[in-house]
Amino acid sequence: MIKTIGDTTLIHGDCVAWLNVLPASSIDAIVCDPPYGLEFMGKGWDGADGFRRSLNANDTGRDNAFGRLSKRGPEYRAGALFQEFSQTWAEACLRVLKPGGHLLAFGGTRTWHRLAVAIEDAGFEIRDSITWIYGSGFPKSRDVSEAMDAFLAGDHGDGDPTNPDVLKVTAFLRAARDAAGWSNTRIDALFGTTGMAGHWTTQASQPRVPSLRQWEILKQQLGFGDDVDEIVQRLASTERPEDWGSGPGDSAVFLSTLGDDDTRHAGGWGTALKPASEPIVVARKAVVGSTTSNVRQYGTGALNVDGCRVGDDGRWPANVAVDERTAEQLGDRAKFFPVFHYCPKAPTKERPKVDGVTHPTVKPLALMRWLVRLVTPPGGTVLDPFAGSGTTLEAAALEGFPAIGIEREAAYLPLIETRLARVRPVDESEAVA
Repeated sequence: MIKTIGDTTLIHGDCVAWLNVLPASSIDAIVCDPPYGLEFMGKGWDGADGFRRSLNANDTGRDNAFGRLSKRGPEYRAGALFQEFSQTWAEACLRVLKPGGHLLAFGGTRTWHRLAVAIEDAGFEIRDSITWIYGSGFPKSRDVSEAMDAFLAGDHGDGDPTNPDVLKVTAFLRAARDAAGWSNTRIDALFGTTGMAGHWTTQASQPRVPSLRQWEILKQQLGFGDDVDEIVQRLASTERPEDWGSGPGDSAVFLSTLGDDDTRHAGGWGTALKPASEPIVVARKAVVGSTTSNVRQYGTGALNVDGCRVGDDGRWPANVAVDERTAEQLGDRAKFFPVFHYCPKAPTKERPKVDGVTHPTVKPLALMRWLVRLVTPPGGTVLDPFAGSGTTLEAAALEGFPAIGIEREAAYLPLIETRLARVRPVDESEAVA
């Protein structure tokens, strides 16, 4: 399917297949948010159905392309298959870019090293990396001391049902469920469970707290805030204690490491850091001749510094982007960083929903507008081979650039169309000159 909406062309299909059809050296800039290879929310497009070591349909074991220890565990080892996948689409992107054209690609902190190497091996020059820092990340960690106490007491669950904080969580989730118009059955279907949603939303018998991973998914799908995140972080678990080790004597090792009861109760030992940043690979196709001659011939090869200056005093754009909350924490030191006045994570109004379908990894529109403006020359065409919910395409339209978006998942196409339909005609006085 190919559909034209304003100056944007929306294509439904596999990005590599379509990139091989587009004319060579026809695109001025590529800004994208490709799969991170983390099987996020179990989505096939993020690797759950494409990067396993064995593509045998009967292979449902724990040995996957990322070396994840268990379905509940957050640990990954970015595999060679993910890197091969990334290099394949990067090579296709290189072909369609004009000489000197830039590629900006978001990556996950645990897998972006594979992404960066893949882009470089595809033939790009790695020019830099931009770090997007936000203040609203949710720690996917487990308090090892509390977990060990629970394990020793024989409690492998997710919270003491007699704890009033558990009831605060279930009451909050029930209200969020009702506000979103969902049912417990629909929540169970989201996770492939039966009856668990009833435990998560009850004030009666057997109230339970979702795991941290489940909580993150519920936040994305139901669209609620972080009011009880602190409680959930304290009560929930991303992994079962028995998943910590895989060999004989592991329990004894953990006990000796954590010390006696007094030491364990002191707490302070977890399994993960709070997520608060995402890297963006900044790459460029080789120029023909000098950068100056390349810009004169193709219009590409340079960055739009003046169009992306930040702050009231017009500071030179840096390779760090921070949100307002982080800037407040930095205080006077914030003057050394580009401060963007956007929500650290895309607000609800920027997360389109059509027929109950949403996209789980929506980037802030203001950030995408800044990135598009940074690497696209006047009148240049922007390409996003992983259109998702269409944030890059909307950003390009608002900045006055024609764009091409490719999206494999048919369910997300209406989200993109909804975004593009609300873009008003570009005021030439506001478009990038």
